[in-house]
Amino acid sequence: MEAVIPPSVQPLIDAYLYAIEPLRSHLYGIYIFGSIALGAFEELTSDIDIMVVTQDEWTSQELAQLQTLQTHLLQTYRLGKHLEVHYIPLYNLGKCDSEMVPYPTFNSGKFFPAGYYDINHITWWLVKNKSICVFGPEGSTLPFDVTWQDVLASVCDHLDNYWASKTKRPYLFLLDGWVVWAVTTLCRILTTIEEAEITTKPAALKYWRNRLPPRWSLLIDETLRLHHHHPVSSLYRSRFKRMRETLAFFAYVRERLNKILPASSQR
Repeated sequence: MEAVIPPSVQPLIDAYLYAIEPLRSHLYGIYIFGSIALGAFEELTSDIDIMVVTQDEWTSQELAQLQTLQTHLLQTYRLGKHLEVHYIPLYNLGKCDSEMVPYPTFNSGKFFPAGYYDINHITWWLVKNKSICVFGPEGSTLPFDVTWQDVLASVCDHLDNYWASKTKRPYLFLLDGWVVWAVTTLCRILTTIEEAEITTKPAALKYWRNRLPPRWSLLIDETLRLHHHHPVSSLYRSRFKRMRETLAFFAYVRERLNKILPASSQR
């Protein structure tokens, strides 16, 4: 079934399209990706991810217009704080952040005239295969290619570099936010590699709750508690115990995927 824009989000999307109309000459296409495109949007926690493919360069005055319209939406609409909008030039299509020229982006409630936002092969696969087009040509026709092998490479790089570096700073995982981010991301990585599917982090967490060895049930329940902001006490007596379990879960996922990755990479 094709994903649709949730009714609660539609007024914000309509307002965005209206606000950006004066800058239409710059626009090639506008695509909603992420949790909305995957049919798993959650009002309390999900971002509203928008990829705007652009042509020509922005003047300083036009960048100021972009900032003004984004700030207006942030302040006017209840879900405005969930907006994540990336203005990607045509010549950057299909590239990862490390290969790109900096581009305008709006995230975490701030507008950056030139920056980056972790655009990778997973992003491009979603835009190409799952996005909802609200202006311009369909995402599937955009002039770039991305393969599932590219997606697996991005996932493995994320696991072996970004997350491996974070485990060298174990004190991070004393914090609730880092536990949620780590465990949900690791479950999403498992889904991508073992199930050959891209899903949202919360959906991946629920999927693996009863599919992993019982050892990890408590950690996943704790992560679900934190993610949904349930007003109950921690399931762990000690943050240090929870930190050690989070680090152990990273080691478990890494070892598990190292065993099956050659087979997965052939899909």
